[in-house]
Parts: sequence; C-alpha cells; structure tokens
Amino acid sequence: MAANCPTSNERVFGSATVLELAMGCADTRPTEEEWLALGAGTSKGLSFSPNSVSSDADDTGGWVENIITNADATISFDGEVRKHDKLDQFGYANLFTYFVDELNAKRQPTLWARISIGPLEFSGYMVISGATPADGGSKDIITFSVEFKVSDGTTVRLTNLDAPALTFSTDLPATKTVATGSALSMNVAVTGGVAPYTFVWKKAGAVVSGQTTATFNKASAVAGDAGAYTCEATDSADVPTTITSTSCAVTVS
Repeated sequence: MAANCPTSNERVFGSATVLELAMGCADTRPTEEEWLALGAGTSKGLSFSPNSVSSDADDTGGWVENIITNADATISFDGEVRKHDKLDQFGYANLFTYFVDELNAKRQPTLWARISIGPLEFSGYMVISGATPADGGSKDIITFSVEFKVSDGTTVRLTNLDAPALTFSTDLPATKTVATGSALSMNVAVTGGVAPYTFVWKKAGAVVSGQTTATFNKASAVAGDAGAYTCEATDSADVPTTITSTSCAVTVS
C-alpha cells in the first residue's frame, strides 16, 4: 500500500535558489518565456556594494558626512548539476561556452539576469564577471560558481513580488456632460503593480492621439467629442499588467 503523505519535501529543495538568464541586448527586455533557470542552485546572493566619499568638515557637530557616489551591484550564484544539463535550463555548459565565445570575438559577455531575494526581484542587463566550473568527479556532479555585475544601469529594476495588484484608486465616472467650448477633462489614478505606469486613452475603442498621461484634457470641446471613453493603465513589471477603466459616456451639450 502506498503512503499518502500530507507533505512532500523532495520538490521543495533548491526551488528557492534560482538564477534566471536570458539572451538578448540591453534595448529589449526579455519576455517571460525567454527567461531560463541556470541550473539547480546551492546558494545565491545579491550585494549592492555602495561606494562613498566622506567629508572631514566639522560643520555638523563633529560627525563625518558621507555621500554615496555609486553602487557596484553584484549577483553571485553557486550551482550543482549533473554533467548533462536539463533541456529546460539555460545550463552551465551554455553559459561557459557563451563566455569563451564572446571573449574570443572581442565582445563583452553580457546577458540578462534576474534573481529573487525574499520578496524582492532584482534584474538587469549584466556582464559575466566571474565563472568557475569544477568537476565533481565520481559522483557525476558538476559544481560551478558565477558572478554578474551591472553592464547597463538603465536596465536595473528592483521589483517587490508581494506588491498589491495594479488597480484604479480613481476611476472614470459612468457619465460626464460638458458644454460646447468648455474644457473636457477626465482623470484616473492607479496604485499597486510596478511603477512607472503608462496610460492610453480610447474613444469608442480607438486610441486618442496625444493623451498619454493619467489626465485627459482638451481645451475646447466640440460636438464630435461626444462618445464612450476609457483609459488603459499598464505597469512596468517584466510581465506587464494592463487594466481598463470604467467606460465614461461623454455628452457635449
């Protein structure tokens, strides 16, 4: 008779020690399908390593003042895999082959990398700054260590995975009436998700040109402005969320 155990731990171990990589260039963020786990991890780490300068000027009661000039963010990861990578992983063999090929071609060995530390997810376009393979011998196990540092600072993103879902804190009313020649103004506000947000206003399903903020504003309404308006808000998560406001029926009197 098979045991019907209430808990099963064999699938839990290693599931939290994950470093995901994706090929590509700094100008295009990977889709969710393009991210692949490097391999089974034994440890991972994220260090911001801020650099600072100090002033000895005695103008604050004797305290030395410090200013952060920059931060040398570093992802570290130790893995342990069998000699042959799983087909659904990025794989240590692909990583080290890519590293050597890029150096031979006199290019920077850069990749997209992301790692989760607790509820926070750090991601960005990074360069391979450390790569150490080691054969495990008789156990048919390969152990390896890798390190990544930021290559393009504009791509760095820190996401709170436990952040509340994107939602409208201020929605459109169901109806709105404006006099001809008066300003037609509507606004929404959103919370949750990952800032910054982008906004698209639509009238009868068609995009309204020039309206790209949380506030719709036209200085002088005309009869042709009457219709049903909605606003779509999208956050900046790796997998963006888009929500649509209540439809507002605008009447121009």
